[in-house]
Formats: sequence, structure tokens, C-alpha cells
Amino acid sequence: MFLFCVFKKLWDRLFLIESNNKELFGFGAENILQKFLIEKNYKVFFNRILKSPYNKNHFLEIDAICYHNNTIFCIEMKNYKGTVYYAANFKNDTFDSYKENRIIQLKTDKHLNQTYKELPNPLYKTILFTKQLKKYLLHLDNRFSTIKFISVVVFLNLSTNIDNIRSFDDGVIYLSELDKFLDQKSGNEKNNSWAVQILEQLPSFDKIITINNQPIQGIIKNNIIACHRPNIELQLKNIKTININHTLTSCKSKLKIEYVDFTTREFECQKLFISLDKFGTIQTHRLSNIKKIIVGTHTLRPF
Repeated sequence: MFLFCVFKKLWDRLFLIESNNKELFGFGAENILQKFLIEKNYKVFFNRILKSPYNKNHFLEIDAICYHNNTIFCIEMKNYKGTVYYAANFKNDTFDSYKENRIIQLKTDKHLNQTYKELPNPLYKTILFTKQLKKYLLHLDNRFSTIKFISVVVFLNLSTNIDNIRSFDDGVIYLSELDKFLDQKSGNEKNNSWAVQILEQLPSFDKIITINNQPIQGIIKNNIIACHRPNIELQLKNIKTININHTLTSCKSKLKIEYVDFTTREFECQKLFISLDKFGTIQTHRLSNIKKIIVGTHTLRPF
């Protein structure tokens, strides 16, 4: 049995699905932002999504929505290196103006070689999300018309030179300035409980953390996860997270379920598959390749 369990886990590793580099890079920066906001006790909602107004099959996503002093902040986190500045417009080979919807990232390596990369201005993306969020929330409750909405892009590293685009008033700042920004730009009113309840229900993707600590997000296709040996059905609508602990010498893995009512349950499971819809591509994740399942909101899941 020992050798069979070892062989089975090694066989499952052949089906381990990896994150792409962009997903990994973003996950690290998001964790820093989440830790910062949670430790400061802000009322915050992470990785919320809305349907794109331009393509019904695409989503707009924001790193964090912070509800502070009855003001809603849409926060995008960037972990760029080097120097960031606006792209330039030229007419007849002569500088004309800056393209404020595009930025340039200039990086210099240890051999003093320079690379340039043109990127969309993240503030424009954040402003678009903020406008769609306000429209979405007003459709749910007209009382959101009394709440101010503000967009802000936060750069993680003080070593990143953003002098050319930095603007406290416009909301392009360093992470170290975020506390001050939230306090100065918000009102003096208390948060409303009705607003918190609605914000909590904003859509978010499900997320699988692999045994290699890599995040993969999408939509879990089934409302019920079937665990075999023993046969247990898990209703996703009642679950916040599933933590999974593996032992190489055992065919079974230990699952710890945290429910939405904050109760927990632990049991062992030998076989489980998760079907994840990742933007139209269906991935199948095996139990022994999963470290954690974070259940998103259920507005995207078929019932």
C-alpha cells in the first residue's frame, strides 16, 4: 500500500497545472496589498470582478475595493521596476505631447543594458472599473448615489521612479502614501451596513492554490464537490476555503473546511477532482495537486 500511494501521488504530479508568469507576479503584489489593508483594519474586498462593457465574455478586475469613511476606493496595485513615465506623441519627428493613456517602463540591468516596454496606463483601467462599479451598484441600490467613488493606483516599490506620472490628487501614489490618501480623500461619515452587505456580494473568481504555491483563478464548474473514500458531498455555497494537507506515504489527504458561518470541519479524503473554467478552457485539478481552494462569490456559478 505504501508503494502504491507514493506511485499514485507521483503519477498525479504529471497532471499538475501551473500558473502563468503574469498570474504568479500579480499574486505576490496582491498579497502585500492585502496584508497592508487587513493589518490597518480597513473594510476591504479583494479581487472583485465585473462584466466588461465592451465584451460580454470578458471581465474587469480590481485588486481591492476599500470602503472607508463612507467612500469607495477602487485600488490597483503595481509592482513595476525601473522608471515609469508617459509615452510621447510626435508630429513630424518633433515632440508634441504625452499620451496619458500609455506609459513606458524603462528597466536597466546590471550590465547597464536598457529595455523599454509600453503599457496601458493602469489609472485608466482603474477609472473604467470604478465607473462600471458605480453603475452596477446604483442598479442594485440608488442609495449609492450618496457615496463618493475614487480610483487609485498604488506602486509597491519606493525604488521605482514614478516622478513623471506620480500625482497624489489624481491617485497615482506609492503604497507608503495609501493611508494618507484614504484619509484625506474620504469623507467624515461612518460606513453604512447596507453598503457593506452589498459590497460583500460583488462577484469574485474561485482560486486554486497548487502544491507549488501557485494561484490559478477561474470558475469552479460544479456547485457540489464530490469527495470519494469516504463519499462526502461539499456544497460550495456554504464554504469559504478548503485547506488540504498531504502526506506522501498516505493515499488520503486531510481536508479542513472553513464555512461561511466560520465553523470548521476536518476529515480525510482519498479522491477528488475540481473542474475549473479558466476563461473558456476547462482544467481538471486532482486532489493531490491542490493545497488550498478559495471559493469566490456564487454569482458566476451555474445553479
